[in-house]
Amino acid sequence: MPTNPSRFLGVTVQPMYFQSEGLDAVLDSLAAAGVNAIATAPSIYEAVDRLPGDDDAGSSEELPRREPPVDAGAGSVRVVERLLWGKSEVLIKPSPSAAPHMEFYEGLPHRPSQATPLTESHGQMIQDVIDGAHARGMKVYFQVSAVQVPGRRDEDMPALPSGDYPRSRMVHTVSLASDDCRAYVCARVKDLLTSYPDIDGLRHDWPEYPPYRLGDAFLDFSDNARQAAAKLGFDFEEMQSAAGALYERVHRLTNDDLSRSDGNGVFDQLLGQGAGADQGLSELLRFKAALSVQYIRELREAMDAIPEGRGKELSPNAFPPPFSMLSGLDFGAVSEFADSISMKLYTMHWPQMVHFYAEELLEHNANSLDERLLVGALARAFDIQDGKYGTSLDDYKYPAPDVAHPAGVEAQKRKIRDAQEQVGDRADLYTLVHGYGPVDDFESRLRLAWDTSSAGIWINRYCYLGESKIEAIGRLGK
Repeated sequence: MPTNPSRFLGVTVQPMYFQSEGLDAVLDSLAAAGVNAIATAPSIYEAVDRLPGDDDAGSSEELPRREPPVDAGAGSVRVVERLLWGKSEVLIKPSPSAAPHMEFYEGLPHRPSQATPLTESHGQMIQDVIDGAHARGMKVYFQVSAVQVPGRRDEDMPALPSGDYPRSRMVHTVSLASDDCRAYVCARVKDLLTSYPDIDGLRHDWPEYPPYRLGDAFLDFSDNARQAAAKLGFDFEEMQSAAGALYERVHRLTNDDLSRSDGNGVFDQLLGQGAGADQGLSELLRFKAALSVQYIRELREAMDAIPEGRGKELSPNAFPPPFSMLSGLDFGAVSEFADSISMKLYTMHWPQMVHFYAEELLEHNANSLDERLLVGALARAFDIQDGKYGTSLDDYKYPAPDVAHPAGVEAQKRKIRDAQEQVGDRADLYTLVHGYGPVDDFESRLRLAWDTSSAGIWINRYCYLGESKIEAIGRLGK
């Protein structure tokens, strides 16, 4: 029985682990630990020796091509705790678990993956997962990408104020302003709910601009964004001018800029904070938020447009504050259309993001910068620690599997409480804890999220949940 049936406790499980370990084994283990919800994907997989075409193991397409994922190279240190078909690293080829209903995609430039022989022979497994989870009192959700579409084109992508594509991105997500891309995902919503009418809800990942690298923070000035700004009532030229000026400024930083402690530093301005926040930059943050809210509203409308979707839960994933300022996810405004929001405490990413931003600025800045001042300024702006900061790039990198995540306890609590305050009582806020990392650190982060989050938590991903971690999940209600 669940440790506390009134609290939500979910785990994301990639379909290949049901294939590898067996449906009953996975569900029985999680149910015994008190898990009362799972999220999976409407796909099935086969192990392959090599990937087709130009695809690579670090693919940022919606469906993964390698287990564990490499996070664009940063996560190459990852080690799974549950072997997949007896192996710790596997190249995997996906197939949809059900043939698409093509009538929903009529007239759209993006087309869904078609059924394969694997779909025909093994696709039924996903429905069996839904039925098996429901029989154990668990809710079931599909997690799908909001910003990765098949056959993406140059015109689908976001742009810097200069009109150029960012020189380095961790994930090649499309522009939220692209009508074609949003229309495809909305069509897919109808397709999935038609194929799986008894699913409990959909979790859309990244209905925002994931700010993993410096350039991501200065999006979006694509042609699609220009057209969207006019429709939504934003001054595109004002935003472009202000963002372009700040982009130039962050490439001419001085150590004096990094030493400022008055709340008006360059990274404070980037986050729209401090008394010196520029009107055009504030406008850009509101514009990104408006794009995200528009998208969530359209997803809700797509669900409600068909009988199978009415009453189903919509639960977008989101970066935590203050990263959410850069990504465009406005917790308060989104909660008007979402039933819940899953806020990511992916604490292994936080030091890597400091590293990415600092590394790029050190390489491309016009002036020589003090590495200690730079990483400290970024860590403070991102609010990832509790006043004790590293001094070099080496202090901010993707943690190895046996290294605790360098995230402050109070910093994590602040992010949860800040997001909860924004959401209020309009929707449930679930904290999404990542399973990667050593057992003691995982249990500490898990307990922190459980004790701080009023509605409940999600845990990502099953492949990192060895038996000791599943036992830790079972201790939550005790």
